Amino acid sequence: MHKYDVLIIGLGPVGAILASLCARSGLSVKVIERDFEVYKEPRAIVLDHEVVRQLGLIDCAEDVLAFSTPGQGYEFLNADREVLTAREAPPGPMPTGYWPANLFHQPSMERVVREKLEKMSNVDIELGVEFLGLEQDDHGINAIARRADGTLAEFPARFAVGCDGGRSLVRRYLDVQMEDLNFNEPWVVVDVKVLSEDSGLSKNGVQLCDPARPTTCVPSGPGRHRWEFMLKPHETAEEVTCPETLRTWISAWTDPDKIELERSAVYRFHGLVAKKWRGGRVMIIGDAAHQMPPFMGQGLCAGARDAFNLAWKLVSVANGEAPLEFLDTVERERSPHVKEVTKGAIAMGKTVCVTDPEEAKQRDKKMMEDHKAGKGFAFPGVPRIESGVLDDALAGSVFPEPFTGDPAIPSRFDYSSGYRPLLVLNDANTLSESAKSALMTASDAFAIAALRGAPSSYAQLLDPNGYVAEALGDAQAMLVKPDRIVFGRGSVDHLLFHWDEYLKHGVVSTQISGC
Repeated sequence: MHKYDVLIIGLGPVGAILASLCARSGLSVKVIERDFEVYKEPRAIVLDHEVVRQLGLIDCAEDVLAFSTPGQGYEFLNADREVLTAREAPPGPMPTGYWPANLFHQPSMERVVREKLEKMSNVDIELGVEFLGLEQDDHGINAIARRADGTLAEFPARFAVGCDGGRSLVRRYLDVQMEDLNFNEPWVVVDVKVLSEDSGLSKNGVQLCDPARPTTCVPSGPGRHRWEFMLKPHETAEEVTCPETLRTWISAWTDPDKIELERSAVYRFHGLVAKKWRGGRVMIIGDAAHQMPPFMGQGLCAGARDAFNLAWKLVSVANGEAPLEFLDTVERERSPHVKEVTKGAIAMGKTVCVTDPEEAKQRDKKMMEDHKAGKGFAFPGVPRIESGVLDDALAGSVFPEPFTGDPAIPSRFDYSSGYRPLLVLNDANTLSESAKSALMTASDAFAIAALRGAPSSYAQLLDPNGYVAEALGDAQAMLVKPDRIVFGRGSVDHLLFHWDEYLKHGVVSTQISGC
């Protein structure tokens, strides 16, 4: 008999999100973490609209927004600070209700998630515990770890998930190799507090494409700013993290007396994706499964998406609603997505990281000509999910968030529906008896809502901007996964048939009909 349903190794942001989702879904959760405190220095600085919306499912979105600020425009400049290309500031929030990019302070975010996690009775967190290894059989796992006092401890559970970062010991246990996407550049990352409102620092993100020193300069949340300076081959970490050196480099952007250095560290920006994410009852997600350069601000976003994709599947397998092999859908759905985002970040990085003066000159000429001609730079986007969804133009995309309640003071539907699949009906008045019967059977597994004609047992949706109506089109219904990725549109009967097929086999065999 295993004491816990899930053992999570690592209590960084991804591990904490996963633990919260599993616990809220009724699983018993054990979390072990090597460090005693939240890592104090900021690392990630961007959460996109999709992930902030997902954080609402663990009651953290509004708390995180309290120390976030919307991202503005984005510029590529040459060495003379002339604009090579630019993207304008977004006109407003996305259909999720949140800004496309939200610049935030990661330690504060982690504390919010962890504080709420600590209040859950079915979560047991143990800090100062170093994971050493594990064994597993057909029924569960048994992890071995060392506590801070040197004593060894065993942690039996039905499943284990490694959220233990880029140097993951869980990945090493699974003997997983990484696919190298061919990017490996050393940069020094510098985080500062901005002490003066007249610092002159841009609210836009800036990529300085200077072959003498490629540089990133971006806001990193309220009252904070970040620089990333590419290292030259002969430079050492000690040299480039020297405060005097950093103040000299920063003086090209602002008066260094108007900022306070918080931290600096040298990182190698990699593009890596694990070749396998599951071994038996053990999974890896987050940085343990993939690492990307920071040029798109998607590193933590990718890890959060992993957690939201995985947690409900662990619940389904634990409850006997899906076979163990269903967990392989995490890799099938997330790995190609992560690779595309990583390739986009690498493409941006390779544009910036040109150090040959002649090559930089040719790059600048082409980008400026395109910019003046109105072509602009093809900024990489975040693709939709291609696997585990129906053959539908909207499937794999992010479902826009509707509202419920009093139109004068509407409430986000996510807050009442929770972390479970959604069935969104176009018009409940037009349902056939067959559809009504199917919905009665499905009512325990789904949050059911309608744009029009919702009976008392369904949520009546408010759609003030028309995003949900546009997404539904003429379809009878839309099925949305718990992580708010659209499964597909069609008739209720067909959606439920293919959802059941997906749970049983992890694949969707045919195109939905009845739209």
